[in-house]
Amino acid sequence: MTNIFSKKQLISKLIISSLLLVPLVVFFKAWENMFGLASFTLAYALGIFLLLADEQFLYRFYVEKIDGGLNNDSHSLMLASRNFLFLLALPFLSIFVATSSGSIFGIAFILAINFYLLIEMWQLRDEFLLFGDRFLAMSKIEVTIKLVHKICWLALAYFIFLLVILLL
Repeated sequence: MTNIFSKKQLISKLIISSLLLVPLVVFFKAWENMFGLASFTLAYALGIFLLLADEQFLYRFYVEKIDGGLNNDSHSLMLASRNFLFLLALPFLSIFVATSSGSIFGIAFILAINFYLLIEMWQLRDEFLLFGDRFLAMSKIEVTIKLVHKICWLALAYFIFLLVILLL
């Protein structure tokens, strides 16, 4: 698979996504006991690792099934974790986990996934063709730079909304 992010961009994605961990640990008071801190940090890291692993390694298992072993490059950017249907279902799942599950582990996991995807969207916001291939490949939507910018702002507003839900 052709990696669309340079090593520098990948490292910056990891660093920026990890920066949210400290305020979340403070807000959820996960630092009060070692088990809480360890499980919260592990869940957050697991969310980031899942998306990173899908991008770097896991895609090999399901792209081969899609291509039928032909090594067709047309599916090189179709990742399960960046799939249009996954991105449509993620807000509903996230709101459920944030409001109804009561699981700090689940909240940390889902916030990590959302924040990592938000960072990735903003990294690709000026490359609308790459953005379309990455996030809108299964949709029939015509991708334009205006649409990509709107999606990025909408994703940011959604993430802020998710954080506000957790604060209440």
